[in-house]
Amino acid sequence: MNKKLFLAASVLAVSGLVAACGTDETSEVTTEETPTETVGEQNDTSTIEEGTEEEAEQDESTEQDTDPAGASEDSEEPAEQPAEDNPAVNEGTLTVSDSQSYELYLLPAYELTAEEPNKDVVYSTENDALFMRIETFKPDEADFAFAEESIQQTVQASNENAELTELPALDGAEFKNSSVYEIPTENGKVTGVAFEKDGLVVKLTIFDLTDASVTEEFLNMGKTIVPTHK
Repeated sequence: MNKKLFLAASVLAVSGLVAACGTDETSEVTTEETPTETVGEQNDTSTIEEGTEEEAEQDESTEQDTDPAGASEDSEEPAEQPAEDNPAVNEGTLTVSDSQSYELYLLPAYELTAEEPNKDVVYSTENDALFMRIETFKPDEADFAFAEESIQQTVQASNENAELTELPALDGAEFKNSSVYEIPTENGKVTGVAFEKDGLVVKLTIFDLTDASVTEEFLNMGKTIVPTHK
């Protein structure tokens, strides 16, 4: 009887020990596996977050590439339009004739005055021997052929013994027709210009001195002549 009790007690003790060992092993396995699962979850979360950040950066980059405002900032600004080549326009003052139906740009140190009916004079305020006579005609008053023949005669009359020289015509699409003539004088030269522009026929006679050489300045002012509506 005592042997049976001893065996039963031994069995119970061993069972309890086995049960305790099983519990400890299960706990240890669970404890060791849990961090592994947590790391895996953290890695998955980091991967998702990194992927989300990369997608956001790509979306932002796409928006910048397609943003019209961003494109305009990166693109070069259009070049400014070039200024008028004629110095008279850039530096002069727009002046209206009192006796004829036109206006022009006057450079500094020059004045415009009426000489006689249908004839004006632009002269140098420093030397009135330097001047340009201006005559204008409406299409029903005279045509370009008349103005061209008349200016040749005027220039030739300045020096009957000299040879009249024809110079290149005026540059610019605004001049429908133009002719330029020149003749030397004792102390300078006389230049005659006839042109048709904006429905106005114009004659210019320029008197220049060798020590002044202002023909180009007069010519630049004369080129700016346009009709007025009066």
